[in-house]
Amino acid sequence: MNGLFYVKRNKIKKKQRNKEMINKRRITYYVQRYRPRYEAISKEVSVLANYFSKENRVKIHDLHLDGLFNFKFNRKRSSYHFFYYPVLFLHSYCLSKRSNVNHIYTSLGDLPYLNIINLNTTILTAAASCKIKKIKKRIKRLKKLKKIVVESNKQKEELLELGINPNKVRVIYPPVNLKEFNYYKPKGDFKILYASCPTRLSDFKKRGINLIIETAKKHQSAKFILAWRKGAYLDIKQLINKSSLKNIIIDNRIINDMNEIYGRTHCTIIPYTKHDNYLKLIPNSALESLAAGKPILVSNKTEIAAFVDKERCGVVFEPNETSLLKAIIKLKNNYTKYQKNCRKTANKYFSRDDFVKEYEKIYKKI
Repeated sequence: MNGLFYVKRNKIKKKQRNKEMINKRRITYYVQRYRPRYEAISKEVSVLANYFSKENRVKIHDLHLDGLFNFKFNRKRSSYHFFYYPVLFLHSYCLSKRSNVNHIYTSLGDLPYLNIINLNTTILTAAASCKIKKIKKRIKRLKKLKKIVVESNKQKEELLELGINPNKVRVIYPPVNLKEFNYYKPKGDFKILYASCPTRLSDFKKRGINLIIETAKKHQSAKFILAWRKGAYLDIKQLINKSSLKNIIIDNRIINDMNEIYGRTHCTIIPYTKHDNYLKLIPNSALESLAAGKPILVSNKTEIAAFVDKERCGVVFEPNETSLLKAIIKLKNNYTKYQKNCRKTANKYFSRDDFVKEYEKIYKKI
């Protein structure tokens, strides 16, 4: 009798669990090149997916360029090469119809998802910048979205100028986990970290790689460390070897503990030379550097420049050699003054807890 009782009780519990799963809200994230170990936008999606999976059914839909036969289909993730997209676009559409909340996490010029997903229950987060011309092409779709989240005031102003309802637009800054970082006093010569990785040679100029090389050529006292995971590694190595630069070191690996590399450098540089497609206006490396207690050198072509000026946690420069060199000297001469403001700036504007709470409010309204 006891055995029969336990069997019946287990069946009841299983039915209850199944019922709870059915009643759970479905949230689907639509991304491109999902690499949460080292890619900034993917890290943001991962933060949200992990947080909301506690009480919801969460799935990630990922389009990538990492090999034709690299695909995955399970309860938590659909991932396949862009090549298959024309055939499998129906899969994305059906997924969006079944979801209570659809969350596109790309840019305002999104091409693969805006055209096919059910927009009545959809949020779009513009985590990468996008030229106004491309935004205009998507404007009809953008107006149908339930909510648009941007990570910079520049993007918000552009949307409002194009006639998007102000109630639909929200600014939520990207997050950093302060618990993962702490301050280590750097040793030796003053070292500047560039912690990003252009995947194409054509991106070098707008990301400021050429500016770093030209500055290093003329000023041997300026020492740079480039944290360069894969990407256009041979291109950057060739440029450095061609100029026989001894003051630029390339760290060509996927770094699992970024706190370690911030710890052995004095500051981090974001040397964008212009506003352009696919650049994060508030880059992840800048936030991590602040969380690690390291000041930042940022060009005035980034959104984070306004925070740096206001909170005095680094130096802003115009994207040219003269201005960059002056900024380096200014930071070196006033290092302690800037360094003490870093972590409190990260906590004030880029708290991970505040980040998820803001999205929780949006999801509840949908």
